[in-house]
Amino acid sequence: MKRLIRICSLLSIVLLAACGDDIAPGRTGGEPPVVKGLTVATLGSEALPGAQLLVGTIESLDRATLTARIDGRVGNLKVKAGDRVAAGALLLTIVDTPTGAQLTGAESARQAAAARLTLAEQTLVRFEKLKAGEAVTPQEFDRVASEAEQARGGLKAAEATVAQARTVAGYARVTAPYAAVVAGTLVETGATVLPGTPLLVLDHAGGWRVRLDCPETLAGKMVPGGVMQVEVPSLQQSFPATVTEVAPAADPATRSFQVKAGLPDDPRLAAGLFARAAHAGGTADALLLPAAAVVTRGQLTGVYVVEEGILRWRLIKTGRALGDRLEVLSGLVPGEKLVTGGVEKAVSGARVEN
Repeated sequence: MKRLIRICSLLSIVLLAACGDDIAPGRTGGEPPVVKGLTVATLGSEALPGAQLLVGTIESLDRATLTARIDGRVGNLKVKAGDRVAAGALLLTIVDTPTGAQLTGAESARQAAAARLTLAEQTLVRFEKLKAGEAVTPQEFDRVASEAEQARGGLKAAEATVAQARTVAGYARVTAPYAAVVAGTLVETGATVLPGTPLLVLDHAGGWRVRLDCPETLAGKMVPGGVMQVEVPSLQQSFPATVTEVAPAADPATRSFQVKAGLPDDPRLAAGLFARAAHAGGTADALLLPAAAVVTRGQLTGVYVVEEGILRWRLIKTGRALGDRLEVLSGLVPGEKLVTGGVEKAVSGARVEN
């Protein structure tokens, strides 16, 4: 027992000696750093004109997919996606088609029909003279006259075949039906195509429109001629839009109806871009904070909140920009204190002093 007591005493002396040594720097927490010169404000709510957020998609006034009308190979693709083309501009050609041989054959047939008609008419002229001298029978004259009439019909048919062959041969040249923007090319040079093969997608030039999905609560409030601002987040730009069409009925599955609004012909716009608009109505409470208070870290947005005198960086989600202020959608509640000035000096975990 005495031996055990002696061992415990020795251990106690060793531990006390160890505690007496200096603690390595950084091994223990000290007082938090102090930050001075910050502007701190209390967040409050304000009554703002209420708005319903509408989402939609940018689309062209007219989108067309051009397809091949004959078989062959793509010989020369003259455009690429994004090009603007005039009406009638050559977009691509199709080679190695049977249309050339068909046109040549039709031309040969027309020439043969023309020669037959010439001979038949010359024969008819001679028989008319013989008939006047009663040198031929009426039956012989009628036969020659019938042959001439048949030759005339044969030439007309041959000329119609030539015209059709020329039209088909023209299908080898694919041109723009109107001034447009090339939205996409669906084939490459050298590709084999058949009738009906998609070749190009064109968006009609001269303006864009946005198709918006509106809740049924806005039924009767969206009317043609109404003007709204449409935001395209990917471009960080807003555009004026005029309502051109309102669907007369709502979709029972989504309880929404579609509205189309015309947009200006801006080269930055493109079909398929996400868009949103706000429809004003009534008032609603909103949290607003100065844009200068927002701190961005990569793709994260946050602010410095003062909690019991200590700075804490907190993620938030912002909405509309109203002048130099931003609407707070989530992350903050009224009455909280946050840094609105000197945020470049703020450090999460630091203590705030005036």
